[in-house]
Amino acid sequence: MNFITPPSRRTFWRVILVVTAALSLLSIFDLINLAAKLDVNLSTQISWQAGIAALAMLTLLALLGLGVSLRSGDQLWGRIEALGFIQKRIGIVIIVAALMGFPLVISNSFFQQILGGEAWVRLLVFWMFALAGMWGVKIFRNELSWSVALIAFMLCQSVLLLLLINIPSVTAYPFSMGWSETSRYYYPSLFLSHKIFGEQFGLPILHPTLHFLLAAPYLFDAPLWAHRFWQTFLRLALAGLIVPALMSRLAIQDRGVKIFAGMWMILFLLMGPIYLHLTIPVLILLWGFSPHSSTRAWVAVLLASLWAGTSRVNWYVVPGMIAAVLYLLEVPFNGKNFWRYIFKPASWFFVGTLTAFASMQVYIAFSGIPNPEDFFTSLSSPLLWYRLLPNESYAFGILPAALFVSLPMWIVLYAQFRSCRADWHPVRILFILAALLALFVGGLIVSLKIGGGADLHNLDAYFTMLLIVFSYLVFARYTPEDQQKRTAEFIPLPWGNVMSVIVIPILFLTQSNIAFKTYDPSRTDAVLQSLQANVDEVNADGGEILFITQRHLISMGMLHDVTLVPEYEREELMEMAMSNNEAFLAHFKQEMESQRFDLIVVDPLTFKILARRRAFSEENNAWVRGIMRPILCNYHLEESFPQDGVALYTPQEGERVCP
Repeated sequence: MNFITPPSRRTFWRVILVVTAALSLLSIFDLINLAAKLDVNLSTQISWQAGIAALAMLTLLALLGLGVSLRSGDQLWGRIEALGFIQKRIGIVIIVAALMGFPLVISNSFFQQILGGEAWVRLLVFWMFALAGMWGVKIFRNELSWSVALIAFMLCQSVLLLLLINIPSVTAYPFSMGWSETSRYYYPSLFLSHKIFGEQFGLPILHPTLHFLLAAPYLFDAPLWAHRFWQTFLRLALAGLIVPALMSRLAIQDRGVKIFAGMWMILFLLMGPIYLHLTIPVLILLWGFSPHSSTRAWVAVLLASLWAGTSRVNWYVVPGMIAAVLYLLEVPFNGKNFWRYIFKPASWFFVGTLTAFASMQVYIAFSGIPNPEDFFTSLSSPLLWYRLLPNESYAFGILPAALFVSLPMWIVLYAQFRSCRADWHPVRILFILAALLALFVGGLIVSLKIGGGADLHNLDAYFTMLLIVFSYLVFARYTPEDQQKRTAEFIPLPWGNVMSVIVIPILFLTQSNIAFKTYDPSRTDAVLQSLQANVDEVNADGGEILFITQRHLISMGMLHDVTLVPEYEREELMEMAMSNNEAFLAHFKQEMESQRFDLIVVDPLTFKILARRRAFSEENNAWVRGIMRPILCNYHLEESFPQDGVALYTPQEGERVCP
């Protein structure tokens, strides 16, 4: 990978030793703090003492190596690097063992239960296997430098980890594995509601295009595991397709660079992660947009805007903005009149935004939803400004995390702009930076809405734009002002800069677990049979049943003879509660007081108001006050299956009791 300026031998190995010592020392603090939380007496626990002693020894060895290197570094590095001259087949064995090492450790139940939440311990384990893998790569491909071998292995190690983290989500477990996991499988059924339910229902309010993409398995009456596979496949495949789409514009010839840059791009896109339905307009523009063909440009902008507009309000501006930035990257100013130069990108931006707005209006008109305001509840949701900084809901805080992720790339961008400043007219730089800033601020604001702020996924449009600009500059695929002056294929980057950019998504990835869902099919079958018996009993009495949760059991035919009540699905209820939609909540309360439903299926309801210092306290309290209280004041718990997150509530009789 000749676009990397390698470090000196001394610098490289000293960095390795410093990082090893730092991670080992921080892991000791992790263990000590964990012992305090668990009330473990370290003076009597030999296993804990041994773990801390081993980490202390590793810290001392790394520091000793660092100290020795100050006096006889070349001799020390020579002895270490001599290990690289071993038979290639041994290198392959080391590579395979190191690749599987970290996944095996973090998937171990003991590790997950005791050390799974200790960030520094996890990073140390990842780092040690990465170093072992680096040796294996160096043995197998001795012509590679040690620094490139480390980068190559860490990328392979991380992509494998990404796949292994996603695989466990494909399971036949019949109930929801998250707060709203199977809502993602119910809402797609509304696009085929006449086929599935025998009646035409309104289309989804939230993320329509996402649910449209997830509807395909319903065409084949697929089981739940197939729906889970389809969502996982789409998430990885659509993010993965952005790589060749971007590579086609960059026209990179070096195969090794394409492979490893592509690996990093996938890790970066899924770090937030990018919403899978945002990938569609991005792909349309990367594949179809051409600043030199008005027809292609307009078709790409309009198609991407139609999709983005039907997806999310905050994406209205994204297609036109991406088109404008691609124009700024690929078309030089060359002394043109200012207004003439910006006319095309400005037109794509404004027309694209208007097209996106119009597409949502058309969708609303055909959705069958009587109240158009239900589509824009997020606009009236409160902003939780404290979530900008570290808090209980997100330990990093949105702003520090976003800056931390962006900073290495911005440092590279600054260096590239500065080193090639003759290639750029200030107008081009100004509007590129303005687009990035607008998406950054917009993403922060959306993240601060109640219901957000737990990760960086609402900044996905900003990160996608940053990736595009970063790639154009790093691989010198922009068009300079002097078109006769063609920059080299790569602008060499210092190894430290490359490592800092690569490490960021890896840091986020290593904190995820590989958690396979284990369950007893006979037990879950018994729960389904109990649910069916309750459904049959209500049907026999001519009653009405409301499934607030677990609606996929109806849409996928796991329960029979259920007449779907389309109102009051959990995500819809939560959205209305968070936005404090008074008219909706009053109607819901009235329905509960009239005891319209003879049976309500929902997760077990625990009435508890949380203090602000607790994670997601605002979301919890909105749900408790707006949704849970009206239910519990008029219904009582009939039967509960807490292991599966299912509870059955029936009307209270006599004097009603509120929590």
